[in-house]
Amino acid sequence: MDRFEFQLAMLQKGAEELEKKIANFTTIMMQLKTAAITIWVGLIGWVFTSKIDALVPLGYVIIFGFWFLEATYWKVQLYYIQRVHAITQFLNNESALDESFNNRSIPEGLVHPLGLLKTIKMPSLWRALCAPSFFIFYTFLFVVNSIVWLITIKTAL
Repeated sequence: MDRFEFQLAMLQKGAEELEKKIANFTTIMMQLKTAAITIWVGLIGWVFTSKIDALVPLGYVIIFGFWFLEATYWKVQLYYIQRVHAITQFLNNESALDESFNNRSIPEGLVHPLGLLKTIKMPSLWRALCAPSFFIFYTFLFVVNSIVWLITIKTAL
């Protein structure tokens, strides 16, 4: 096996690994949402059964903690998605692919899935926090937590 065949095999394995990582991150983020809602509902249930209204603000800690954690995972997942996109662009670029086969060489950075391409940057945390799939879910929890807190304050008076 020459270097080019080795690179082709590594490109194929790398693309497969990237797809697995993206799927794993999707699973992890779904589990984080489930854990966030479970812990938050448990806290609110505890507030209503124990009548300790001062625990409601702890819901904000849970919400923001999981929001930040999930956004961090999303940043990494988006990086892997961008890596897959770069590989797909290369494979769909007929002239680049022909040149690669003629020169029997694959462009630097495409072979190893964790290699950094100069054109791909890790997305900002702010962009991740504002992603609709997180923003809508955690904002909804934030609003509901605020309503619960207002109700508990009003009933305490």
